Amino acid sequence: MNSLVKVTLAEQAHQELRARIVSGRLRGGERLLPNELAADLGISPTPVKEACLKLEADGLVVNSSRRGMVVRDFTVEDVEELYAARMLLEKGAVEVAFDAGQLDEALHAELLESLAKHREFAKGSTLDELSKALFYDRSFHTTLVSAARIPVISGSHERILDQTHTVFVSILGDYARSVEEHQNIADAIAAGSKAQIVDALWRHLERSRQNTLRQVRLLKEAGA
Repeated sequence: MNSLVKVTLAEQAHQELRARIVSGRLRGGERLLPNELAADLGISPTPVKEACLKLEADGLVVNSSRRGMVVRDFTVEDVEELYAARMLLEKGAVEVAFDAGQLDEALHAELLESLAKHREFAKGSTLDELSKALFYDRSFHTTLVSAARIPVISGSHERILDQTHTVFVSILGDYARSVEEHQNIADAIAAGSKAQIVDALWRHLERSRQNTLRQVRLLKEAGA
């Protein structure tokens, strides 16, 4: 019983700390102090330490010999690698899903639902509204990838999105343009053209990659 409770607390701590990192409440370079976090979460330090190890495996935390567990501060090179992997995964998943007939009306309806929410919150200006816009932006992409029905790809994609999301909360995103690009992808799916779907997706990801890299470089140059 104690083991089960311990695992549950560790997982709860992992989910909470992951949410804080992905949302930007815990920033890159910030130390994770188990005793302080345990007091904040109302649990013992042991499950917090276990959660930090899992966050390290997720690529969200690094173990520094001098500073202990630290929220990962992504470099320009990190972002380049993450986008390269993400673009290949999404393109491959969409091609598999199309060939298997999984980009159907039900999936299209699900994408439109995420798109409507994304469009609604992209018009906002508060941190909460923009966080929700990012959530539905992400939902659109995870829905696409999950259509391939390959859990290993979906799992890898989720981890990559977690990492890139920590970068997104620190930069200015072109939310309105992302909405329109998502609409182009949804329209291509409705048209039933594999080439059009892949082209719309790739153009969207490439534009996002260039915008993200440009802003990360500016942040690094400014010493942010």
